[in-house]
Amino acid sequence: MPTRAERLADHFIRCAGIAAVHVDAAGAIGAVDTATMFDPGGRVVLCCARGNHIKVATLAAARAALGSGHAAARAAVHAAAAEMGVGLTPLSTVIQRAFAAVQMVDDQIVDLQQSGGIKELNKDFKAARTAGTAVRYVDFLFEKKMSLLEAIARAGHGG
Repeated sequence: MPTRAERLADHFIRCAGIAAVHVDAAGAIGAVDTATMFDPGGRVVLCCARGNHIKVATLAAARAALGSGHAAARAAVHAAAAEMGVGLTPLSTVIQRAFAAVQMVDDQIVDLQQSGGIKELNKDFKAARTAGTAVRYVDFLFEKKMSLLEAIARAGHGG
């Protein structure tokens, strides 16, 4: 079961619109519209802007000899991306950046607690409870963090 921080980081990656090209152990090349930090193991995942992923994967697959293996397929992906001027970022780097965004949000919450600004969040929580929403405070705060991460991702501070 993923931790709350892992779920938040994955949410950030998804909201940032980060797509991916992947190469599996056999050398098969594929693409996904939305990268995730919970990608199945055994494949190399390289992230890029949505829209470019399919172009890179298609060109790389067309150029890689079928059955040529993992190393050749990976080289074909890098060559296709370079030819198209598409930057590729390893999934591990995207995950590090996502955790940095989660930390930034956690720091904002701590700052609110220290400055007394958490009162506004507490008012929102009490209003939700008064309206009949059965939610625990920890879950309410988690949803607020997700909203903050969405705003950061939309502002272009993702992968």
